[in-house]
Amino acid sequence: MSERKDDPTTVSRRTLLGAAPAAPLACKAGGAVAAAPAADSLLAQCAQWLTVDFESDRLARRWGALEILAASGYDYFRMTERQRGQLPMAPEMAALEVQMDELWKERKRGYQSITQLVPCNIHEVASLLVIAARMDVHDPGETAPLVRKAIEFLASAKCPGCGEPYVPPSLPTA
Repeated sequence: MSERKDDPTTVSRRTLLGAAPAAPLACKAGGAVAAAPAADSLLAQCAQWLTVDFESDRLARRWGALEILAASGYDYFRMTERQRGQLPMAPEMAALEVQMDELWKERKRGYQSITQLVPCNIHEVASLLVIAARMDVHDPGETAPLVRKAIEFLASAKCPGCGEPYVPPSLPTA
C-alpha cells in the first residue's frame, strides 16, 4: 500500500518493486515449470548479477563484523595501516577485500552486459526492475538504463490474457 490511505487501490513504488520478482512465478502457477533460462539470456544474466551482488554484501557484512571486533578490542581507528595489519583479524579482512574487489569487477561487467540486452517479455522486465531496485540500495542513480528499457517494453506491450496495454494509452511514458 502507499501512504495514501484514502485510495486503497494505490500501490507504492516499494510494493511494485517487491512484487516484480513474483511475476515469473505468477505466470507459471497454473502450468508446468519452464526449463532454466539459457546462460546468455537476460534472465540468467540478471540471476548471475544478483548472486554476485548478494555474495558481495555477505562478504562486506563479515568485513564489517571484523572491523567492529577490531574497534572494540583495540584502538583500531587511531592505528596506522601497519599497526592494523598486525591485528589477528587482519589476514581475513585483507582476503575479504581482495574477494570484494573481484566481485565488484564481476558485478560491473555483468551490469554492462545486462544493459546491452533488450527485454522481450514481462519476466525480463521484472528482472530488470529487480536489478534496478537492488542497485538503488547502494548506487542510487545508475539504474536509468534498466528502468528506461523496462518502461519502453511496458509502454508498447500488451497483456496476453486480456489484450489490453500494460500501460494505459492515457498515461504518457515519454
